[in-house]
Amino acid sequence: MEFLSDEKKKLLHTFTKFVKEKLELESVPTIVIQNGNNGLKTTANYDYTKENKIIKVNGKNRALVDIMRSLAHEMTHHKQFEEGRLTNSNEDGADGSDIENEAHSSAGLIMRKFSKLHPKVYDDIK
Repeated sequence: MEFLSDEKKKLLHTFTKFVKEKLELESVPTIVIQNGNNGLKTTANYDYTKENKIIKVNGKNRALVDIMRSLAHEMTHHKQFEEGRLTNSNEDGADGSDIENEAHSSAGLIMRKFSKLHPKVYDDIK
């Protein structure tokens, strides 16, 4: 994450704790903020198929608030996994699926709550 300032790294760390609390997660998977796609087909991905669960987010040329929203979305998928609601079905991640809609909704709500406490997340929006 060398491409992110120390201030943004600190805010991302604070955000991760905030999301863990709001979602009542048992654990937080490994989180990697990448400087480019590096194999991602979208802006972010949660891989729950391996023992070491991992969230990867492309942070290149994205506003901090967008990175955070992607992270909250994928952490919501982790919550769904902890609850046993994620399967290896392609339908889970399909546009319009209940699983995907919940992740979108949850991420938006989390961002609204966090940004009220930390309005600096909007500082780099042009």
